[in-house]
Amino acid sequence: MRKATIVLFFSILMTISYGQGKLNAILKKAEETHSEAIIIYKDNQLVVEKYFGNGQADKKIESMSCTKSIVGLAVACMLTDKLIPSLDIPISNYYPEWKQGQKKLITIRQLVNMTSGMQNNPNASVEIYPSNDFVQLALTAELSKKPGESWEYNNKSLNLMAGVIQKITGKRMDDYIGERLFKPLQISDYSWTLDNTGNPHVMSGCQIKPKDLVKLGLLLLNKGNYNNSTIIAEEYIDEVIKPSVQFPGYGMLWWLDYEKSISIVDDEIISELKKAKVSKEFIKKAKKMKGVYNSNGEYLEKLQLVFGSAPYEYINQHLRSGLRLRKRQYSGNVTYRADGYLGNYIIVDPNDKVVAVRMISHESFKKDTDNFADFGKMVLNLSQ
Repeated sequence: MRKATIVLFFSILMTISYGQGKLNAILKKAEETHSEAIIIYKDNQLVVEKYFGNGQADKKIESMSCTKSIVGLAVACMLTDKLIPSLDIPISNYYPEWKQGQKKLITIRQLVNMTSGMQNNPNASVEIYPSNDFVQLALTAELSKKPGESWEYNNKSLNLMAGVIQKITGKRMDDYIGERLFKPLQISDYSWTLDNTGNPHVMSGCQIKPKDLVKLGLLLLNKGNYNNSTIIAEEYIDEVIKPSVQFPGYGMLWWLDYEKSISIVDDEIISELKKAKVSKEFIKKAKKMKGVYNSNGEYLEKLQLVFGSAPYEYINQHLRSGLRLRKRQYSGNVTYRADGYLGNYIIVDPNDKVVAVRMISHESFKKDTDNFADFGKMVLNLSQ
């Protein structure tokens, strides 16, 4: 009873220090966007844990692409345990059929920071989901670029990590994650989607309770420590949040958000699109985007105005691999984000020591705005 009273006291204290108005704004928006769960910690103390609609404390929710970030932490576990000496191990060490051509250059690092150069279709339903074996699909993929040359979000290539992790650990990836990462975090109730051959999905597929998903953010915030135990060595947490050379907005399967993120659409961008013979319709829309945007929110707002309520879907359909619609510049404090389809998020602010989770399932998602795109921004504003 005494422990519960202390926890309640700290929760109330944190709520007061944050300002009830900002918290109420988040909770109101969460309810309006059909969220199922909102959990926020400040200084490792619970500030709010609230469930809405179909949500409940013991309900597992598909974490979508937040699964990728879980796998990123699992790779850091393998580094901690010296199962691999570094991220720069060639994939051909585990799949000898890649010991030829440019595929022999592809490393674990390039898979987990999306720079493998492997051919990719942004729409997973076209190529990945119809496949019986996601690992084999990745193994047989062609290269569209030289490995390590450029960054491109790639679900297909990442699914190969299920095979790589099994070869390294001797355990199926979800079993390894359950034993090595989840168990010390006291996460026992979870499930994982498998392909028809029995490979766990990497691009998505982990169903987990919100109150357990938030523990992964706390682990990152505390540099690999949880409940006074070191689960991941700090030097390998640093690998997780190390910016990719090719795209500073991405680490090892975690997004990196900067205090100042400027997007620029200028004549150089338009010229690149014309040279690539992108459709006249797309170029016409791109010209309407010309300008300097001082935040991702500002850029997204203009995107939706020009390309419609689901802009990235339209852009992915018309903009082939390797082309871009903007240039980006970064500066200031960095925060970390796991980001999943429908608006499943883990937000980690190491500066103000905040961790926040928002979860939603297909059954609750009603409209495009239900992705709660400004959740991260509202969380980061709590401490201001």
